[in-house]
Amino acid sequence: MNEIKKTLKKIVSEYRLKHIMGVLYTAKMLANKYNIEENRAKLAAIGHDLFRDIKPYKFLKIAKVYNIKISFAEEKNPILLHGKIAAEYLKREYNIPDDIYEAIYYHTGGYKYYGLIGKILFVSDSIEPTRNYDNVEYFRKIAFHDINKAYKEILKNKIIYSLNKNHFLLNNTVDAWNNILQY
Repeated sequence: MNEIKKTLKKIVSEYRLKHIMGVLYTAKMLANKYNIEENRAKLAAIGHDLFRDIKPYKFLKIAKVYNIKISFAEEKNPILLHGKIAAEYLKREYNIPDDIYEAIYYHTGGYKYYGLIGKILFVSDSIEPTRNYDNVEYFRKIAFHDINKAYKEILKNKIIYSLNKNHFLLNNTVDAWNNILQY
């Protein structure tokens, strides 16, 4: 994990590093609450935005090198690829476990097959201490009572936000939402 931290400090902005440290703090707290090994949550948190601050034109190039399937929404808004690129890099360089890979890979839009570590990262990314938006306090409160409800409510909020802004929805976001509604 120390090597990843060194890489992180070289390629992310101070602003992004502050966000990542907030996600790390929140993921650690949620991991303790839900009996997940703390270091696993920390690894997901540290890696999730590793490539978030690279130049926009590089996203599509790196994704192609890594053979990442690029959706229409990602082609139109390549920054959406940052999680997939980070997950691929960390898998290739550090052989991260599959569930942590999955958590990072899908953290921008959710995933219908998310396990607990994925939900912890997804929720932590949205409620970490530097986040400030309508309903964030509500999401923070429910995250420590029911991670599944927090995941559902945050995913719903992201979908509503995207629709209100006329943004594309990622296919995995729609799939995750439809899967949630089945239960």
